[in-house]
Amino acid sequence: MLALTNVRLIDGTGHGPIENMAIIIDGNRIKNVGPVTGYPENMNVVDLRGLTVMPGLIDCHLHLGGLTRDQPGKAIGKVSFIDMASFFWDYFRNYAHRRRLAIENGVTTIRSAGDHYPHIIRLRDKIAAGKLSGPRIFAPGPTITTPGGHPAGTIYRGNRYIIENATRQIAEVSSAREEVRRLVEGGVDCIKAIYSDINPMDITHKVPKLSLDVLEALADEAHQYNLRLMVHTGTPQESMDAVKAGADSIEHGILPGANSFDFSDDLIKMMLDRGTYFVPTLAIAWANKDAYPDLFAGLKTTLKKLHDAGVNIAAGTDSGTPGVVIGKGLHKELELMVEAGISPMEAITAGTRNAADNLGKANELGTIESGKLADIIAVSGDPLKDIRGTGEIKLVIKDGKILVNGVST
Repeated sequence: MLALTNVRLIDGTGHGPIENMAIIIDGNRIKNVGPVTGYPENMNVVDLRGLTVMPGLIDCHLHLGGLTRDQPGKAIGKVSFIDMASFFWDYFRNYAHRRRLAIENGVTTIRSAGDHYPHIIRLRDKIAAGKLSGPRIFAPGPTITTPGGHPAGTIYRGNRYIIENATRQIAEVSSAREEVRRLVEGGVDCIKAIYSDINPMDITHKVPKLSLDVLEALADEAHQYNLRLMVHTGTPQESMDAVKAGADSIEHGILPGANSFDFSDDLIKMMLDRGTYFVPTLAIAWANKDAYPDLFAGLKTTLKKLHDAGVNIAAGTDSGTPGVVIGKGLHKELELMVEAGISPMEAITAGTRNAADNLGKANELGTIESGKLADIIAVSGDPLKDIRGTGEIKLVIKDGKILVNGVST
């Protein structure tokens, strides 16, 4: 058993911080949260006086197989020989570098937004079994798109290996249902679809996108197996179609080349009625703000509008793109949410409780409460005064195990 004492607690529920708390961890679960005064002699006690304790952070949208190049403004899709060599070196080590980046930055849970399949499933299972250290993974497996659609016909174009292992190109309703069933048998945690004709390589040339009836079939089939559907969209109209079709979360919502940034009142009402989550991925817009300043400003305005209306917001970064690095990118995402007009506490909630709910795991993750999985971080900064304090990591606990320890025990 492990006791964290003298805790200043931000528990992820949205309530204000509580001083002088103790958290008792038994195995991989939180046993008790409260003003405990005595401990058994054999208990490991960690004094966190002067630190702020929060739930482990959750990134709802990243690409574990993407780049780890910390260079904002670099074009998407232009991959150098060094990039590829670095990727394959890490790939054959089960993404050791990427797993470490997540954990060192306090990101204890991630949702892959499309990665090499079934490699991502095997990696998830090795981490879950304790054979490897790393963040808890939720994975849709390959990204579902239409023939020639993004990313098969854009950033992956000409790379047969990646297209075959990281995408599924589908044009018919029956094929959509069959593919979902195959992925369910393969052990995926959710389904991801692309419903956008925007080409990130060249916004002046559109690409094919899924037909609406195929998207509806994907949603219906996924829901029959209690899987959530995350849908990549690039315009308010595409987002409206996706919500109508049954998307559980809208990813991006606005991309370069969109002819409007305005989520209408009708769309907002529909998202509220259906509980649809919005994952804005501000970090990638920030990384490309010099090329698309209107997009970055418009996305922040849209996020604030949706938030103020009560739409569910969950944090996701699109890490794996140039300038948005796994782990580090989530702290930037929270910072940008605050820059958009959301309070620091609400940004933290977007990266903890809301993110867990978006994954369908609010009963297990996202808050520090009795019975929940013991994913906990401690930071030296005060993120309620300066949201950048979430990045001042001193302690990371996942599943009750201390993985990063910058404090004395």
